[in-house]
Amino acid sequence: MRYPLDERVGKIRDFINFDSPRKKHALQQDNTVWCMLCSCMDIIEDMEYALESYLTEDPDDSETGRKYLLIFGALQVLFVQQDAIKNLHQALNIPYTIDPSIKDIRDIRNDAAGHPTNRGNKEAFIFITRISLEVHEFELTKLDPTKDNVLDSDHVKINVPNLIATQRKVFMNALDNVIKTLKEEEMEHRKKFVNKKLVAAFSDTTYPFEKIFDAVLHTRSNHAQLVGSYVDRISECIKAFKHALKERGEPDDNITETYKDLNYTLQHIKAFFGGEKQTHIRRKDAYIFACFAQQQINELKNIAREMDEEYSQYSR
Repeated sequence: MRYPLDERVGKIRDFINFDSPRKKHALQQDNTVWCMLCSCMDIIEDMEYALESYLTEDPDDSETGRKYLLIFGALQVLFVQQDAIKNLHQALNIPYTIDPSIKDIRDIRNDAAGHPTNRGNKEAFIFITRISLEVHEFELTKLDPTKDNVLDSDHVKINVPNLIATQRKVFMNALDNVIKTLKEEEMEHRKKFVNKKLVAAFSDTTYPFEKIFDAVLHTRSNHAQLVGSYVDRISECIKAFKHALKERGEPDDNITETYKDLNYTLQHIKAFFGGEKQTHIRRKDAYIFACFAQQQINELKNIAREMDEEYSQYSR
């Protein structure tokens, strides 16, 4: 597995985009949070590709200047990836504790390529020992002036592939925990509603439609005067469905046009039987409108059943 972090970020991305529309909808309510999340996922993946390219670099095929660029670049990539992991947790509101080994890597980057000429406000002055420089490793020389104006020096060998392996291992575990946490949060959420079926919102639509069709098809139907109340009952069912979705935090952006179409057809049916002048439809139109409205309600029922099934499976 050459890109273990990339694989895990892909699972997080798929979970948010496909497995939990509710989570995606909630995240998108705050543009700052959503943009941070998207940036973090892309950066973690991009840095994986950069590190893999560095690891496959021929250590015997680079001149000195290029070696410096490769070393500085690899350390910076590790640094940037660390920030992305931290901010990913922040965007998803998942607790994050920095592993000590990650802090060590961060310190090495700051020593070698961040602030080597004045670390800790003149506490140390650092440089890479040029004679030690290779594509994948180098020696850091740390100069530390003591209070007695005596110069202490320390020499530390750094192997960058080892740093990469350490960081990957830590972040693999961190991202596994993110995936686990997201799934557990979703499971807990769905358990709250598993026994409250969305399809129940439409339990009172069959009878009203039967009577509406009776009124449409029979000019002397006893139900003609009650069509308005039947339409209201169906409208209340739609409102109950919308409320249930909102209660769950489930988005309904993809069915807003269905709501509009239903409202249009139902109100014209109601207006036709109420003798209101604002409707242009005739009896034949009322029949077509009723058929269409019933079809749309059935589509909403199917959506409700599918979501009920998803909640049932996920909460087991």
